[in-house]
Amino acid sequence: MATYSEGQLNRYFIQIGSPHYNEDDWVVEDPLGVLRDLQMYHMATVTFDSLALHYSKHRTLSLDPDDLWEKVARRGRGGYCMEVNTVFAAVLRSLGYTLISVGGRVKSETGYKGWNHMVNLVTIYGKRYLVDVGFGSDGPPQPVPLEHGIIFDCVAPVRGRLEYKKLEEHTDHNQRVWVYSTKENEQAEWKDRYAFVEIEFFPADFEVMNLQTSTTPQSYFVQTVMCMKTILDDPGRKRPKRAVGVLILHKDYVKRRIGDKSEILETLKTESDRASALLRYFDINLSPEERRGIKGLASELRG
Repeated sequence: MATYSEGQLNRYFIQIGSPHYNEDDWVVEDPLGVLRDLQMYHMATVTFDSLALHYSKHRTLSLDPDDLWEKVARRGRGGYCMEVNTVFAAVLRSLGYTLISVGGRVKSETGYKGWNHMVNLVTIYGKRYLVDVGFGSDGPPQPVPLEHGIIFDCVAPVRGRLEYKKLEEHTDHNQRVWVYSTKENEQAEWKDRYAFVEIEFFPADFEVMNLQTSTTPQSYFVQTVMCMKTILDDPGRKRPKRAVGVLILHKDYVKRRIGDKSEILETLKTESDRASALLRYFDINLSPEERRGIKGLASELRG
């Protein structure tokens, strides 16, 4: 499995604004705490986005770990679930963590789709944790122990839950999978978001999933320009406390949610507006070639 060199790790740490960790000061002492910090720093800096499917000539996504390191650590870009979870898995392996990458199915209004999501399962002191840096504003912002019925905080007021249960689509009702669900607030109903298994998926499996998710016209990521990152309570601290909000660009608007308060920061009418918003809010500077890549697509803002 892919790992990064010490130089690559240091460049990644600089990019996400985290302290430079080494074996002497954390492996034995607090691997779970460091994992939690790295996940928060990553999600506050490395955007979850679909930009490369709209702002490029080729509109293809590489899952090669070195290509992804270049994209994230050198160019300051993010990507969708299979990209950001692949690079995060390589970072964790490089630091000595034990983990497997597995496939998931996202639930839509009509039921569970095919394999179209990727998460990492990290083992610390014999216990497995769900670690997902690629599910957007309602994803878990910290490692979650694989415990049936566990309820935990996402970005307030959203709550998350893990259950080990069968799906309605299962023809053999003895089957069980892990289901991640959320509720928007204390008064809301629980909503299943995705299901995942504990069977390791190989890079070749994700290549097949990536091809389908990044090319089929029905894919949300193909249809939609989106970009989001997590807002931390104090990103300048050596050890951040918690995720307190999300910043989202979705199609033609930019929205910020802090706690239960959401506000539209800007409405976008043209591609020039959207490029300016990406730079202003996410520090993403699209090149002239990238800007030309969206011309003629259904996702283009034409004013």
